[in-house]
Amino acid sequence: MSADGHVAALKEEIAQLRDLFQRRLIEDKAKNRLYEELYEQLAMARGGLTEQLLAPLFREMLLVVDRVARLSEHGDDVLQSVSEELLELMERRGVRPVPASGTFDPAIHEAIRSEPATEQPPGTILEVVRPGYLLGAQLLRAERVVVAAPVPSSPEKATPGTAARHEGDQEEIG
Repeated sequence: MSADGHVAALKEEIAQLRDLFQRRLIEDKAKNRLYEELYEQLAMARGGLTEQLLAPLFREMLLVVDRVARLSEHGDDVLQSVSEELLELMERRGVRPVPASGTFDPAIHEAIRSEPATEQPPGTILEVVRPGYLLGAQLLRAERVVVAAPVPSSPEKATPGTAARHEGDQEEIG
């Protein structure tokens, strides 16, 4: 075999190997994409299963925890222990309290009342009436809160024209 024939054979073999490598690379990318899609579908299916089966159960358990906690306020240590045990059990299954935040967020809070507050800016949470919980990233139960409201201005502090409007004695402005 001549040197030119040998070089040509090597070039042909390199071209075939390069083609094989590129096809395998494309196949591997397609397989990886398929695996990623399957993992995403599996995660969504698990999330749907959680929503359909576990979330309603946890919501009902939280109502039981609320009732037990109210009863344990009278000093019953056994009831307090039961309440803590139920919360611990749910925490092991992914239920966690809504993170503490000082500002009202309608996505995780339910305002049940607003109170005028001079020391706090409007929208500040003054009191948590009932704790809220998350199941993973999903809101299981909104936190019920009392929110600071702006203090209404009194007629004494207002300008004379403003005070007249508040009292209903506004003059016609021409």
